[in-house]
Amino acid sequence: MPPNLHGYEREKPMTTRIAKAYPRKNFFVQMFTKDISLEDCVLDLIDNSVDGFIRSRGIRLSKIASAVWEKKKAKISTASLPVIDVTISEAGFEIKDNCGGIDLDEAINEIFNFGHPFGWETESLGVYGIGLKRALFKLGDHFEISSQTRKNGFHCELPVNEWVRKDDSPADWTIPLTEQRPASSTGTAGTKITVDQLHSEVKERLKTGTVEAPLLRAISTTYAFFLERYVRVKLNGQRVEPLPIPTSKPSRGSISFDRFSDDGVDIRILATIAAQEDPGRYDNTRAGWYVVCNGRAVLSADKGEITGWGTPGMPLFQPKHRAFVGVVFFESRNPMALPWTTTKRSLNRESSIYIRTRNRMALAAKPVLSFISKKYPSDPDTTPAERGIAKSMMIATPAELATPKASSFFIPIPPPAPKLKQRVQYDVKISDLDKIRNHLRQPRLSASRIGEHTFDYFLKQEGLK
Repeated sequence: MPPNLHGYEREKPMTTRIAKAYPRKNFFVQMFTKDISLEDCVLDLIDNSVDGFIRSRGIRLSKIASAVWEKKKAKISTASLPVIDVTISEAGFEIKDNCGGIDLDEAINEIFNFGHPFGWETESLGVYGIGLKRALFKLGDHFEISSQTRKNGFHCELPVNEWVRKDDSPADWTIPLTEQRPASSTGTAGTKITVDQLHSEVKERLKTGTVEAPLLRAISTTYAFFLERYVRVKLNGQRVEPLPIPTSKPSRGSISFDRFSDDGVDIRILATIAAQEDPGRYDNTRAGWYVVCNGRAVLSADKGEITGWGTPGMPLFQPKHRAFVGVVFFESRNPMALPWTTTKRSLNRESSIYIRTRNRMALAAKPVLSFISKKYPSDPDTTPAERGIAKSMMIATPAELATPKASSFFIPIPPPAPKLKQRVQYDVKISDLDKIRNHLRQPRLSASRIGEHTFDYFLKQEGLK
């Protein structure tokens, strides 16, 4: 072999070897489930049912989301709303619905995959292709799925521990399905998922009795724009009612409203005074920012830095801000473009769309927060007009608040009525008060009456009265 320019012999070409970069089942089952809560698992499975409804009815998810801003009723009769029935206890978990079911071909080629193929784009709440599997693996060691559409059906059963142990090649990443007959009617087409052999940490959570109440609230807020409009949800036999965002509008003036598009995402922002629970009382737990992606609430009543509180342009949330409510609505035909995380219960802080949106959120909130601050003047004897105006705010839906053009929160403040009286306060020695009482021969005369008497005496002595 001839020498190279440096006098060394050329090295012989090395053989290319292939390093394995296969996924491991154990990773997905043990590590992939650590960062998701029990509540989030249930919400992911409800998402799966909602997606069945969307597919079977041929409805675009973004159209459902847009309907929030239209003064129209759902096209589906509320008397025939599909039901998603969730049952959870230490004995096991079950979710069943009549939302249309999962097509056999989709089950074979898509539903059980981890993630979606390159270029995948469809409107669904199952954005990343991981929620269903992650939820099942998080809950227990054994699950069954039966689903029927009007065209076909399938059943599968998976002992998770046995499936995990067989992990020699990518061919082991399969799940056997048994074909079933199609549903006899649209009303019976749906999916049933059961999970038993619940994991010990899941059982421990359920034993504490701290799951059902927060889960009930999570469902009612997360699906506030779906419940009783497109689907119904029951949790352990209890019907879940939607918990609407407490927005309101003034009889005169305007709210903050902004609408714009950014990289294929349609964004709406509104900020206003919250609707009062009772006259003069605001519910602090419902104040803050609400962020909604394609109709699903991602954050509810957020008071933290992720929605701008405590950052430049926004103060830290304080008790007086319990009268504030803001809503950000992201909508896109491509769910991957939306700034939600894989749990769909928070936001991607690095999303350029969200970073730009948060700046506009601060602008929308500023006049509302200024109005709220004026309700609490430094002079305790002052009763600002803002308090009375806030009490007169009327409950209004987002559709009733949306304006054709961008607007900023503004309520005209009437000039204050001239005051006829003003409280006068000052400190004096008690011994001096007693001298006046003795002089007037009224030992029980109050300090306020003494003040009035001496003030009146001064006016008379100076010829002012």
